[in-house]
Amino acid sequence: MLKMITNKPMQQPIDFDHPRLPRREFLKKASLGALALSVSPIDAIPTKKEKMGIVIHAYGKRWQQQLNNEKFPPFRNAIDFLVHCHSIGAGGVQISVSGWDGEMAKKLRKTSEELDMFVEGSIGIPRKEGDLEKFKKEIQDGKAAGIKVFRTVSLGPRRYEALRSKEEFEEFLNNAHQALDWVVPILEKEKVKLAIENHKDWRTEELLTALRSRDSEVLGVTLDFGNSIALMEDPMETLEALAPYTYSTHIKDMAVEESPEGFLMSEVPLGQGILDLPKMVAVCRAHKPNMRFNLEMITRDPLLIPCLTPEFWATMPTVKAQEMAAVLRMVKVNQSSLPKVSELDTEGLLAAEENNIIQSLAYASKNLNL
Repeated sequence: MLKMITNKPMQQPIDFDHPRLPRREFLKKASLGALALSVSPIDAIPTKKEKMGIVIHAYGKRWQQQLNNEKFPPFRNAIDFLVHCHSIGAGGVQISVSGWDGEMAKKLRKTSEELDMFVEGSIGIPRKEGDLEKFKKEIQDGKAAGIKVFRTVSLGPRRYEALRSKEEFEEFLNNAHQALDWVVPILEKEKVKLAIENHKDWRTEELLTALRSRDSEVLGVTLDFGNSIALMEDPMETLEALAPYTYSTHIKDMAVEESPEGFLMSEVPLGQGILDLPKMVAVCRAHKPNMRFNLEMITRDPLLIPCLTPEFWATMPTVKAQEMAAVLRMVKVNQSSLPKVSELDTEGLLAAEENNIIQSLAYASKNLNL
């Protein structure tokens, strides 16, 4: 299958004399000088294999008894999930911290240390000031479990599905920025990091603006390898721009198919899609050699990206025509027939979910030294 050739940098020229360049931004941009040369996947592979983690969303069908099956039993809690991921060769997990108590945190920390696995948290961003106490408690519960990095999303649903006007998008932006202002003091006090995902809500420059305007080491990115395609962005360009700010990742591979309304997009097992994963992992490692990679292989029906409908563009009026044209050309060149898993029975669906994850772990071990 053809791989995307997406290697054009998005970084702006560095102005070292700019009086308002924040210290964090100066250091990150200065480091790009060493990365201006072409990054070789071979050069960026560490000598020691760092096992890939698994995001709980990869097991959406088994998490908290969504589907019951004797052969594929559900995960009742974070410890069940951690133990299973260890049994299939993963090196860690990214798991929701909502609803924990002190006992769960202690048990999870003890189990992860015994299994020599890392744990990252997934946490909801406060929607109103009254949510701050809940956020603070979840941060403290996660910290007690040994978690130092928490992934979050600013919107939740997809931008083009939830927001219908420029005004609604501006309200989202205002709320998202306010939430970040609320949580920074908590994060700084607890000495943990919050990693905001590019979750089909922020375009790259919007997310970078949110980070640069605060210039705080407690805020960074959960870098999703494929989400940016849905917002008419080249995934390699997104990765190159966000990698210096990345504290966590959602590694995945994507497949696409043309549709009358735009195109369809699906996660597929690593190595079976259109992303240049060795190159993408190499770029990440060049910025941060010890970066962790978490598999988010979601087994589901294809997602529709309705970029040929007027509604899609209500919140993205400044996107250039050539950006959309480049994505549609990529779809046309690389399209394949995408599977629909909703046609499977319960056991078939659970088996497909497990098989997709096992295949991805095998590919990562063989080809990415993960």
